[in-house]
Amino acid sequence: MKKHIFDFTKRNLAATADEICNELKSIKADYASRLDSIRKVKNGCFKETYEALAAADGEASFRSITCVLPSLTSACKESRSASADAKKQLAAMWTEAYSCPVLYKVLQDMKGEAGDDEGRRLIEVVTQRFNHSGAHLDDKSREAFLEPFMEVSADASKFEMNINEDVTTVAYTEEELDGLPQSFIDALPKTEELTFIASIKAPVRLPIMQQAHSSETRRTMQLAASSACKLVNGPLLDKILLNRNKAAKAAGFPNHAEYILRTKTAGNLHTASSFCYDMLNRMKVKLEEERAVLKKHNGGKDVETWDVPYLAEKIRKEEGIDTEALKKYFPLKQTLNRILGIYADLLGLIIAEDTTLPRWCDDVLVYTLTDEESGKLQGRLYLDLFPREGKFGHQMILPLAPTFEGCVPACCYMGNISKPEGDEGALLRVTEVNTMFHELGHVMHCLCTETRYSILSWAWPMVPWPGGVEQDFLEVPSTMFEQWMMEPEVVERVSGEVDGKKIDLEVVKKLKATRHLLAIVERYSRYYAMSVADLRMHASGLADAQKIYADTMKELIGVELQAGTNPSASWYHPVIGYDAGYYGYGWAEVYAQDLFTEFKKRGLFDKETGRKLRRTILAPCATRSAPAMLQDFLGRAPSNEAYCAELGIADC
Repeated sequence: MKKHIFDFTKRNLAATADEICNELKSIKADYASRLDSIRKVKNGCFKETYEALAAADGEASFRSITCVLPSLTSACKESRSASADAKKQLAAMWTEAYSCPVLYKVLQDMKGEAGDDEGRRLIEVVTQRFNHSGAHLDDKSREAFLEPFMEVSADASKFEMNINEDVTTVAYTEEELDGLPQSFIDALPKTEELTFIASIKAPVRLPIMQQAHSSETRRTMQLAASSACKLVNGPLLDKILLNRNKAAKAAGFPNHAEYILRTKTAGNLHTASSFCYDMLNRMKVKLEEERAVLKKHNGGKDVETWDVPYLAEKIRKEEGIDTEALKKYFPLKQTLNRILGIYADLLGLIIAEDTTLPRWCDDVLVYTLTDEESGKLQGRLYLDLFPREGKFGHQMILPLAPTFEGCVPACCYMGNISKPEGDEGALLRVTEVNTMFHELGHVMHCLCTETRYSILSWAWPMVPWPGGVEQDFLEVPSTMFEQWMMEPEVVERVSGEVDGKKIDLEVVKKLKATRHLLAIVERYSRYYAMSVADLRMHASGLADAQKIYADTMKELIGVELQAGTNPSASWYHPVIGYDAGYYGYGWAEVYAQDLFTEFKKRGLFDKETGRKLRRTILAPCATRSAPAMLQDFLGRAPSNEAYCAELGIADC
């Protein structure tokens, strides 16, 4: 078996501030030296130009995680700060490289051919990135582009860190938490005044919003969550929007939305906006029907936004779905292993826990993925699942090592799953099991990638190095795999036994039947309105995110924000790589539902279809365009028919 040149298991994953600074200095010096050598090439061949740059990118990417990871995981504030600064400097390093006109000309002057399709794709993607970074502009325009562009990178790092460091809480009496399980209440920190301290992080916030009988309790929780970081991140986001617009205009675009959408499958603002408006229009009738149902269950009284999760959960219970009671069937470790087992069977992998590898926290789990047929090590998965102070506060998959020649990929499932309550081990809510299916879909995309070049491997802007598929295709595989969880045969396979009994089959059937119960009012209408708000923020030229967000929500779905709040100040997505791209989740779900029809036709556990998905969608990653991969798997152009039918909205 081929010996791997780049051994990820030797990387320092818990670096101190000094170690981060030293490694950063070394990475930058080595990368600069390699680029200087490329700049001296005259009429070079493919190997001396594009492949030389790809090799430099690969090694720098591989080494960067030592500098990047602590900002998201370290218990030491000094290390987190040094890491956040290092990430900013690494992003600037790559921006400077890909905006360099001298380097760009060396590549453009290449003599000969790339040799194969992957080489030609490398040329296409690298050229696009140089153009996107302003290398083709004249000196004056490039300077006008880069100055605000670099500022955005620095401010985005601050924005993200402010959310990660936020410790907003709400104090409640036990009476105010009536309706929540006693084990949940007892697990909350307690003050000397006998009040309970509730974090606004999802594992605490969501149960309170769904189960607290007191409307006032829910109102104050929503108020706190919607006000988080508003004083620091509100002005920062406005500055980011202003600078993004400046950079886009310097690059010859009317606004940032048009600039950034050029790199996505949607291609332009009109297409992305039309998609969102079309979906909102299709949902109008069902939205009003669902609002009427909520009002009826609220005694005929108007329903406030903070009452929606509570009433929806109440209605689900009336339908025989008690999500809190179902947790006992989904213990964390068993559920994780069973989901991984499904992925292994479908995709032809062997997935096994490895307790020997170093990790940055005792709670972290590590698994190795091996190709079932060849025995080749496919990748390593790290799981950091529980929330803690200073840690990244959302769900994501973080690439730790890219795929390229001589390097086995690695990634981390960064979770914020409910911690164990009382003496019980961690139990998952059904929504958390859905999320796990989704995030592990990203893992399979990341670790099943086959490419010689890191820029064509799985990545997204949470890491500073270049790479990844089109952003509005990024969520397609993961969203497709998420569909598995609502199929009765999958729920049966994933769930455990309680007192020797499996989960009730009738309950499983109801889970599927009620999957989209009140989903338009509870999720989809808000999601598409937020997607439009994101597009407007990046197209209007106005530096007032709070107003754009509030006006859009009121105009499109009739929702008024609580006075004095600014939800956009704690909204990760527009700042960490989904700028003018939040619509991409819905866009991807359309494709995902279409892909899923192939499994429904041939069987959810059909190995031939699973291997085909791995071969045509997962393994190519960015070595092929998204439309080409979809065509390969489906054998036809994609359709939105399955998506609309699934949601029960207006005919397509």
